Amino acid sequence: MPVVPHRRLAIATGIVLVAGAVAAPAHAAAKSPVTAAQSAVAAASTPSPKRLRDDFNGDGHPDVAVGSPMAALGSTEGGAGAVSVLFGGPGGLSAAHKQVLTWQDRPGINNPKDARYGTNLRSADLDHDGYADLVGRLRATTTDGDRGIVLAVNWGGASGLSKNATLLKPVPGDQGDATGDLDVGDVDGDGTTDIAVGDVRRGGHVLHGPVGRTGKWSRVSSFSIDGTAVLDTSEIAVGDVTGDGVGDLVILGFGPDDPWQQHTYLLKGGRTGFAAPVEIKDADGSGVGGTAVGIADLDKDGHGDIVIGRGDEWAQSDTPVKKGGALFISYGGPKGRSTARKPVWINQDTEGVPGTAEFHDRMGYSLALGDTDGDGYPDIATGLPNEKINGIADAGRVLVFKGGPKGVSGAGSKEFGQYTAGVPGVAEAGDQFGGAVALGDYDGRGRAEMVAGAPTENSGRGALWIFGTDVGGIVAKGSVSFGAATIGAPSGPSRFSETLTD
Repeated sequence: MPVVPHRRLAIATGIVLVAGAVAAPAHAAAKSPVTAAQSAVAAASTPSPKRLRDDFNGDGHPDVAVGSPMAALGSTEGGAGAVSVLFGGPGGLSAAHKQVLTWQDRPGINNPKDARYGTNLRSADLDHDGYADLVGRLRATTTDGDRGIVLAVNWGGASGLSKNATLLKPVPGDQGDATGDLDVGDVDGDGTTDIAVGDVRRGGHVLHGPVGRTGKWSRVSSFSIDGTAVLDTSEIAVGDVTGDGVGDLVILGFGPDDPWQQHTYLLKGGRTGFAAPVEIKDADGSGVGGTAVGIADLDKDGHGDIVIGRGDEWAQSDTPVKKGGALFISYGGPKGRSTARKPVWINQDTEGVPGTAEFHDRMGYSLALGDTDGDGYPDIATGLPNEKINGIADAGRVLVFKGGPKGVSGAGSKEFGQYTAGVPGVAEAGDQFGGAVALGDYDGRGRAEMVAGAPTENSGRGALWIFGTDVGGIVAKGSVSFGAATIGAPSGPSRFSETLTD
């Protein structure tokens, strides 16, 4: 089964907030490290003054939301969608400390049975009450004739997310089939969180915060490239690339004249709006694009670095072709690009990287950034969902790369999959392990654990893996895995774990 595009991580400030998780097939459920007493304490805790991103219940630990966009509404066919939340705590993530949200048939949209709730998930404190909220994009059209991009928000609180989502006031533009991406961060420097959302054929819009619980945003502005439309704003990320404390916007898309030509643009944020877009190019001047994008200060020089996952091989401009997919890293600087450090490509043919680059591996399809070993430098986790393992097609794996003062290379990189000793499950054709990945410090020990999804495991039912850490970073020992049924989520072919927040 082919991989369905999912969005990956973006850091809102250039300062990494780590997150992570684990999962396994339904037959491999593990004991929960979180006791009932710990769960009760977490639910009753007061909001964290730090307003951690992804902390839905305000206990000071990041949480992770797991999307199942193809979950059916009751006994009907279609993909109404569902979201499962695994709450962080002193014992880390587990199947016991969780919440399951399903999309319900309600007024306001025309096609609730095909809403794909759980797609394009992001989190931030949108209403400034001290709890992170969850925002996602729906594959829906409004019933009041006000066509536009439809976003839904579940509001955070001491007990977790609100059961019912609030539909935001529609965003102007062509909502199409909801393939445009979204991300969150302060792009105008006013101290409130904004929502940047891509319009499939027009560039995109920013919903400026704060966002109220009635679904109203403060104002809306638009962005485009060189005054013209971007044919497909496929992926976007918000992060502080220039180091001025204001979020910048990175857009991945295709050119308006050549749909095979991929591009990446940086739009520097500011109080008066975005500066003129600057194209991020390879060292040889050619355009760069991909399937995932994130921003983090990998070398700790005060500037967010742009990490692009190139999970495809078909761009005609690539010479040589990025066989099997790759990562492209453009180091940040005061004007958007470092003058001291050249951009780099990393794939499975790079020295130190496990495996061999092969067509169809899709390295870079999913992406997460976080400090996995506690050294203060963000690391990169990326999925290769179509990697062939011992002759088994599309079994999948995840690679983890270390950040450091000299940036990122293949040195010290690690690999994980269902073939790895200590990892539950067995590598099977079509599992697509690594189709989604997240990193976060869910147990509060100062290192980001890893969550990896396999959305097509068990004939599209999906499964999740949670990996812990030691002083050297992510480890396979002690990892656990489970499917949707283990936590009471819709257990049909829902593609559980197709999307993750981090």
